[in-house]
Amino acid sequence: MNKEYAVVTAISTFRHRYVVPMDKLQELNTNYQVDPKWAADAVVMQEVKEFSQEHLGEQICDLFVMNEEEILELFDRDNSYASSWSKEYKLKWLDYWKDSPSAEEAEEFEKIRQENFKVNQERYHDYITRRYEETREDTYDT
Repeated sequence: MNKEYAVVTAISTFRHRYVVPMDKLQELNTNYQVDPKWAADAVVMQEVKEFSQEHLGEQICDLFVMNEEEILELFDRDNSYASSWSKEYKLKWLDYWKDSPSAEEAEEFEKIRQENFKVNQERYHDYITRRYEETREDTYDT
């Protein structure tokens, strides 16, 4: 029997706020009277740090059901970085769908992940330390 999957598409909305002192805007261009629209330009150019944000929620765009073949095609299209994963692992990954799994579920999936990749993934901190040491050794060997 072909398994089916519910697919929910949602848009997450945030309100971001930015604050720029008017006197600092004036310093950017002393040849003209300061215009608060300059602050909007600076935000669009990503030159202003965020003052605050508020998550306004998620809006559901659509909901439909896909069979296993269709969901695997969608998986590869939406997650190209993982398209090389085996079909079996993709299906296990889909079965591990909870945002907050129980400790037992997380442990079970970690075993599956380890089996699939046949390696223990190096912790990020250990990787950075190792790469730093390798680079340092290469630099001072000359």
